[in-house]
Amino acid sequence: MRRVYHTWDKWECYPAGFYENAPPNGIAPSVAPAMYRDFLRDTPRFEAALSRVIAEWPNSCEHYLSNENMNRIAWLGQAAMCIATRVPAVFRGGFNLLSASEKIAANEAALRALNAWLRSRGEPELDMDAAQSKTEMNLY
Repeated sequence: MRRVYHTWDKWECYPAGFYENAPPNGIAPSVAPAMYRDFLRDTPRFEAALSRVIAEWPNSCEHYLSNENMNRIAWLGQAAMCIATRVPAVFRGGFNLLSASEKIAANEAALRALNAWLRSRGEPELDMDAAQSKTEMNLY
């Protein structure tokens, strides 16, 4: 897939708070990881937010999802949490509060969203292995 770049000022995720260091007002930083976990556990809510990311953040999606060298599954999860709750990516450690089966379910939901985005661009779908980030270890 051809890599698409957009400067940060074109990313919809930036003004949405994706890169903030604190949760929105009224949410204690100590609570945000558990919110993240609970959000990812709620598959219908998570899938609705993933759909919003694809529809409402076209430049951010192009920039991040066309980058085959990053973990696009993780980015989609973080983006969905941010668009739905304004909790920034810095609290992504909430993913590690999920059980093994919940992690699989969340990753599969994000993979379905990634594949929907890829199909909309005429690109082939990916399996979970192909969607993972390409580290130095698996590049060579």
